[in-house]
Amino acid sequence: MTQTNLEQLPPEMQARIAHLMQQGQATAPETPHQAAIAQPPAQVPTRAPSLMDHTIALRQEVSQLSSQVAAMGQVIEAVGQAVGELYQLFRAQTATTDYSAAYQENQDVESDY
Repeated sequence: MTQTNLEQLPPEMQARIAHLMQQGQATAPETPHQAAIAQPPAQVPTRAPSLMDHTIALRQEVSQLSSQVAAMGQVIEAVGQAVGELYQLFRAQTATTDYSAAYQENQDVESDY
């Protein structure tokens, strides 16, 4: 953000942004050399996932996939219903009509034209 953008913010937002920027500068190494020699944070030892962990993860994936398949089935059903309704609508509109009989009946009224 530029300085003019920061000036348009409310004072509490300006103070919060300034605080965050100070925290970022305090934790970041000052030079690339310091970054290279900085100690990485201590990592928590990780254990290899067990067979039970894999089984639980697979069950969760299967559950998610089955719910997605059910949702897709509902969407397909709804689209099929909509297409069927549109088909019935257009089928009713395309029925042949015979306007010639009505025209011949009203011809006497409009014969002066």
